[in-house]
Amino acid sequence: MFDAHALSGTANEAKEMLPWLVWAKRTDSSPHVSTATLAETTDGSPRDANLRRVIKAFNLEPVTEEIGYTAGRIRASAARSRKKTRDLTIDALVAATAMSLRPPVLVLTSDTADLELLLQGTGITVKSIGKD
Repeated sequence: MFDAHALSGTANEAKEMLPWLVWAKRTDSSPHVSTATLAETTDGSPRDANLRRVIKAFNLEPVTEEIGYTAGRIRASAARSRKKTRDLTIDALVAATAMSLRPPVLVLTSDTADLELLLQGTGITVKSIGKD
């Protein structure tokens, strides 16, 4: 499962993404992206061309009603136990989407702290792709 930074890095051919893409191919893993991540990574400008090109290699996961409710629940729970005031809505949608996938699930992110908090106790692995 790729978050916004991981997806953008892939679209921009960032060197920190290459090992993950090679690993996914070698292990026959399916990369997933929440459709909510598109709202975070696109802006309607010509910059979107690279993202539109690479997104074809991903399984786009829709935000279903169940994912929405799960995201709200884990967002509220996480917000009570953190000091940062930044909104966790998109991260919660990514986390809830990851929770809906068949295990094992690996989430690639630039913000491991937030996603680890949101995914606490789920058994889902969160890995940093370099911005932490």
